[in-house]
Amino acid sequence: MTDTNTHRWTLPIVPDTLRVLTNGYQSWSEAELRPLTDTPRQALFQWMTDQGQDPAFPPSDQAGVWRSHTLIALLRPDGSGWVGCLRDATRTFAHWEVRAGTSSVDVTCVLEGADADVAFEETADVQTTLEQLSGELGRAMGARTPAPLRVWCSWYSYYRDITLDTMLKNARLAHEHGLPFDVFQLDDGFQADLGDWFEPSSWFGGHAKDLPAQLRELGFRAGLWLAPFLVGPESKLRAAHPEWLLQAEDGTPLLFGNNWGGPYHALDTTHPEALAWLRDLAATCRTWGYDYLKVDFLYAGSHPGKRHDPAVSRAEAYRMGLQALRDGFGEDGFLLGCGAPLASSIGLVDAMRTGPDVTPFWDDEARRVLLGDGAVPSARSALHTALTRWYQHTWYQPDPDVMIARRERSLLNDHERGALLGLLDVMGGLRASSDPMELLDEVGLELLRRSLDLSTPDRPRTLTESYGGAVTHFTRGTFNLLNTAVSGLGAHSYSGVPVPEEDLPSQPVAADLREVHA
Repeated sequence: MTDTNTHRWTLPIVPDTLRVLTNGYQSWSEAELRPLTDTPRQALFQWMTDQGQDPAFPPSDQAGVWRSHTLIALLRPDGSGWVGCLRDATRTFAHWEVRAGTSSVDVTCVLEGADADVAFEETADVQTTLEQLSGELGRAMGARTPAPLRVWCSWYSYYRDITLDTMLKNARLAHEHGLPFDVFQLDDGFQADLGDWFEPSSWFGGHAKDLPAQLRELGFRAGLWLAPFLVGPESKLRAAHPEWLLQAEDGTPLLFGNNWGGPYHALDTTHPEALAWLRDLAATCRTWGYDYLKVDFLYAGSHPGKRHDPAVSRAEAYRMGLQALRDGFGEDGFLLGCGAPLASSIGLVDAMRTGPDVTPFWDDEARRVLLGDGAVPSARSALHTALTRWYQHTWYQPDPDVMIARRERSLLNDHERGALLGLLDVMGGLRASSDPMELLDEVGLELLRRSLDLSTPDRPRTLTESYGGAVTHFTRGTFNLLNTAVSGLGAHSYSGVPVPEEDLPSQPVAADLREVHA
């Protein structure tokens, strides 16, 4: 059993004029800036909640009832309001809920796990207070914020069909073009199964350990993707060690989620032998020549279930698994978290995905709207959530995901590519691409080069206006995530000119991209 501690406040204010800023549970969970009286959506299918939200504290699906993880903010129209923030997420999840009444707002913070300090402050400047409190959390947990890297990743063009030859072909072309990548990262598809990381898939055409030396000859560091807390139902690991798996209430290995054709298991990261296996996994990758690991689907380490040690909280169990990876990989190795409980990763990861996957199309509206899945991969989803987490650069290097510069195998228009370029600029942090080098013409190559220019994180110029339910107004420019033009800004676009909305030029992103053509 884990301890719980509940904090409550009642705010004597009519909720109709308030906005709420929320932070989702893990990398892909939606972060929003919405009117308090709106309705947050809960995904229609359980597997969507398992993969995109916290199944122990999902969105409410009720008008005027908003839930958030680690921190929350309520804003008046003048930018004043209230900010709540957990002070230490090492062993604790903070579940915030605000509930709109007729003439008041109830705020609740339930701590799951060990007791921890919680701040809840009324402030004349919500944005500054939010930045200060989140920065204090990062410092308290020893945040790692090394220099950002520029990464080519195989996933967003080749998916699981990646081969050793394809990796090397793209690396050679990038070298010939003089593209300033630091890391070439091999993603999902090289391994036989989830958990069977040391055995190659039938189509990869080699072994993952064959890649690093050849990348070094081209001047690139080698990166590798793992989903270290997941175990495939048909894997050799599952057959050999069912006792290492998270258990259902009936004592059988728990199955949940839906990817790779069905559900999967999770490692029990309180089991000593499973922790030793994780340390060995990371250490082995290091001996192969990889000094950059993208560790994905990490939410499995804190999924609800029966654990070997029932006294350990979900947050602490997750942290134990992540610490084992860090111990095995070494203090000087670069760890990028993804699909990860965000605040509980501070101090152990170097970088963190701060939104859902980017896709070569703008939106999956059917899944997002009709099925209520705010964590759905799309360019819009990535922008929506990553922009609303601007403050997290004090927790780790933010990874807003890849730029898609190509025109082939992509449905993105110039406005939408410009919005992705703007996202990378205002977020700072990692730069990434997955474009096949052979598909890039001169225009695409120049756009890719621009996306690899490193920048410092920007901050919003206001939280009291929004073009699309997210933080969209930054000091360097303005995003429009809506499906229609607004204040002279085209749909799905970004203007790098932070002027008053009534003065914004027509279709500014198309103009920006025409500069690349010129």
